[in-house]
Amino acid sequence: MALMDIQFDESFWKQLVITPKDIEFLYSFLLEKETPLPSVELAQALIKERIRTERQSLQKKQKLNGAFYLPENEYHVGDKVQFPALNWAAGEVTAVREGNNPELPGLRVITVDLEDGGSRQFACNIADHKLNQNAPQETDDTVDLEDTIIKDFGVAITEKLEAKLEENKDIVRIGANWFPKSLLIEFNVGHLNLAEAVLDMHEGGPLPVESLLEQIEVTSDDPAELVQFSMNYALQEDPRFDEVGPHGIVQWFLNRLEPEYVRQRPIELIETTAEYDRSAMTEDMLIAEQSIDDELVDPDPQFSRREAGKELVITLNYPHWRVGSMPLTAFTRDFFPTAIETPRVKFTLIDEENKEISAWVVRPFNYVYGLRKWYEEKELIPGSQLRIKHGKRPGEVLIAPEPKRTNREWMKTLLIGADGGIVFAMLKQTISASFNERMAIAVPSMDILDDLWKKRQANQKPVKKVMREMMGELAKLNTQGQVHAVELYAAVNCIVRCSPGMVFSLLASNPDFTAVGDLYYRLSDNS
Repeated sequence: MALMDIQFDESFWKQLVITPKDIEFLYSFLLEKETPLPSVELAQALIKERIRTERQSLQKKQKLNGAFYLPENEYHVGDKVQFPALNWAAGEVTAVREGNNPELPGLRVITVDLEDGGSRQFACNIADHKLNQNAPQETDDTVDLEDTIIKDFGVAITEKLEAKLEENKDIVRIGANWFPKSLLIEFNVGHLNLAEAVLDMHEGGPLPVESLLEQIEVTSDDPAELVQFSMNYALQEDPRFDEVGPHGIVQWFLNRLEPEYVRQRPIELIETTAEYDRSAMTEDMLIAEQSIDDELVDPDPQFSRREAGKELVITLNYPHWRVGSMPLTAFTRDFFPTAIETPRVKFTLIDEENKEISAWVVRPFNYVYGLRKWYEEKELIPGSQLRIKHGKRPGEVLIAPEPKRTNREWMKTLLIGADGGIVFAMLKQTISASFNERMAIAVPSMDILDDLWKKRQANQKPVKKVMREMMGELAKLNTQGQVHAVELYAAVNCIVRCSPGMVFSLLASNPDFTAVGDLYYRLSDNS
């Protein structure tokens, strides 16, 4: 008997719930494959299984609903019949009578009580009728249906599946791949000690698991993918090792040899937490905030005037310049490698002289670390501008100072008095790269300023007090006694780490500051 093929409503896939039965199927699927598989392939397998089970369920239901109605057939009371032309309505024959049409000898009429409660009459025992030629045929469009569902709903179903797999203790994940925990090959502490020694010889790493297995001379008859996955899992469960590869690549590094500021945030990048009223900020302030390269700025497309592109020019503030880092913002993030689970990603930057710079994407703290020596070599200052862009190869990131002829210029210079107070003066400085005039600040006494940060860490001044002090000093550098909001933000961050939003909102709401137009402010007469 030919059967109706399954038809899925769009809502079926949009509202799909991943059930324990689905996870059981995938567990068995992985057992059968004997190979770790990524989320995308598991989602595709699940979609195909759901289509198969739904089709099987429909076919069972169809068989219970009886034969297809064809006018040529003869029916009896009690027969179950279904009607393809009536959207697959089904019912039971409750009466049969002779028809009355001289042109159709043998005509009979059946009465069918339909499942929806209605009752209809149908002609039967008619040899010549067009519906006899339109009997439903079995279709074999499984592949096309699967491809369509995967294309339209694969991403959303993959996300749902990943969330459920994360809750499951029996299937474990390494990088993008999953496999049943019970079937992993066991690696003992001896293997892991040898892996540590190998990484130690390579200055901590990073090394892929293939290199580790080769150098500790592991041999196995099991599939290579399973051996690698099992070793990766053993390394993941040992606190001595850190997985630092970008998305799709598993690489290992020794925790104890990772730079300090990859593991913990330096004091210069620890944000001062204090409440402030963002509603006090003007539209000009909101636009200016979005233009600043600071990981403490939440993206707001309504006020952003920048566009994403293949390259980007960013401006360094003092904290990132001093630490040797770059902020991960809504604009810079896409230039750097990322990962699914790994909090720290080891990668290489390439400068304009084709020199490689070992760097880290520190995802929990939203910065790229490892540039301090390079900043010194390039004689950069807070406010210097860098150009970053994608390289020719996947994952390659190019970096260069914005070019400028090296010369000596009058620059805003931060000095520290004998009493530990901050003083600004205009002094001649050697400048080797383009800079943002409002954020550029030369800092010749870095070690003294470092000590000041350490002392203030335990007893920080309120940000608004630091703002008053900085504005008082900056105002001495021009005859009008006015300071731009961005200039003040840059100066305050030489002393305490705070967001542009905090500085701007305090400028707008605190009576100690008076607006004079175009984001320029001065100290109020009573401050």
